[in-house]
Amino acid sequence: MNLNLNLNLLVLPPNRLKWVLALAIAIAAWLLYSPTITADFVWDARAKVLMSDFILDPSNLPDVLTGRVLTRDVLDNNRPANLLSLMIDAAFWGRRPAGYHATSITLHAVVCAMLFLLLVRLLPAPGALCPAFLAALIFAVHPLNCEAVSEVSYREDLLVAASFMVALFAAIAFLRKPGRLRNLLLGALCCLALLFGVAAKENGVAGPFVLAGYWLLWRRKDPRLPWAALLAAASIAVFGFLLARFTLRPEHSVIFTSPPARLGGSLANSLLAQVRIWAMQFSQIIFPHDLCADYGPWSIRNYSVPLSAVALALVIAAQLFLAFRNRLFALGSVLFWAGLLPVSNIVPIFRPMADRFLYVPLLGLAIILSQALYLARNLRLALRVALFCLLILWITAAAFLTFRREAVWHDSLVLWQDTAVRNPFSFTAANNLGWAQLAVQHNRDAAASFERAIQLSNNSDPDPWAGIALVCQAIGNPAAANTAFHRAVSLDPRYAHPQELVRALTAEPDVAVKLELLSHPTTNP
Repeated sequence: MNLNLNLNLLVLPPNRLKWVLALAIAIAAWLLYSPTITADFVWDARAKVLMSDFILDPSNLPDVLTGRVLTRDVLDNNRPANLLSLMIDAAFWGRRPAGYHATSITLHAVVCAMLFLLLVRLLPAPGALCPAFLAALIFAVHPLNCEAVSEVSYREDLLVAASFMVALFAAIAFLRKPGRLRNLLLGALCCLALLFGVAAKENGVAGPFVLAGYWLLWRRKDPRLPWAALLAAASIAVFGFLLARFTLRPEHSVIFTSPPARLGGSLANSLLAQVRIWAMQFSQIIFPHDLCADYGPWSIRNYSVPLSAVALALVIAAQLFLAFRNRLFALGSVLFWAGLLPVSNIVPIFRPMADRFLYVPLLGLAIILSQALYLARNLRLALRVALFCLLILWITAAAFLTFRREAVWHDSLVLWQDTAVRNPFSFTAANNLGWAQLAVQHNRDAAASFERAIQLSNNSDPDPWAGIALVCQAIGNPAAANTAFHRAVSLDPRYAHPQELVRALTAEPDVAVKLELLSHPTTNP
């Protein structure tokens, strides 16, 4: 998309200018998220960094590097690449959050810069710089990416995206120049990158499909044998890891005591719910709204199955129509769906919907958008100017929303206050808000949150009862504390032995100490 902006007229030549623009995108992304440096650990990061010693113990590194961690009862044991990144941070920062956040922000900035360079490489020249820059900038500031960047344990999606970028650059260079050793090394780098991606998160399974798409769309006239060997090696690496992941997992887990359930209890109901989830995600991509740390039925209440099915059909039809007419549209569509399906509810997952699930699919949409903007060069000047102004307004608004959204992830109290408002039927929000309020001695508010969590769980979850017990203990009502505590124990006997909760990553160590006082016979009347 030229928009009468001839970048070649700038002082720098285009080949050098692309590196300046890549750096500019990286700096913009880093500056946008820089306030996150002061944030605390929240949600799963508290379990991985504060409640567990695994990533802080260097003796666990061999298990992570060799894959033996797949057999251990460790949070994220099936994502050793993500554990490795956290262990590297732990070696430098211990349990101080600033360094972890800096790593995640830097990863996002690098992914944005690599995306821009990839788009410049794939788009026809000349005229690729402006559409590539705008598409990468939109990805950099999109509010849906905030969860993956601001919560350090969710950097797994950043790692998958980075691995795809590295693999595609290696594939682009593959067989471009003669040299058996050179091409062998490029092929090995591509396979290792895709293996790293699937070892970071299950949506890394998209890697071989994206690689195959690139070959079919750009390089199918190359000698077939080297590409067949590369695609086979990449597939063996990725699917071999997935096979090991599902066959080597520990038989008994104190962390995951029950498997994820299907939405609505059946495959049919799960698929119907997933259609509604996709429709909401499509609308959030275009118009980010009601972003939430814990979605549920309340979040998709306005998305009926018929209308959602129509929206899904229109999106797929549009992608197919464009894909058969342009290879960048095709590659972007492959990356979008290959990245989205593994984190949908086709196979049951613990979280039916999350913003971070869209980080990798948004890469595919950025590829599609870049080609659309490139073709927009043929529009009349007035339309190009209008489109450019619209994009600038959207980018500005999105950056502002991201800036506001990252503040929500600053600490547990703010996060769960926001989540409880956006999803008032979230048990997780009510319960976690109670614990966050209790930590800052807002006892009355904590009691109200725990009571709400008890109501939402139909009186079946022990954790809010344990919270009520500690509230009563804090305000000097030992009888009520004892009653609530025994209610928690009746629902889950582990609460009588709080150290078991620590090992299960259900309770933080300081909470376990307080529960010990309630469980000790001499302190119970």
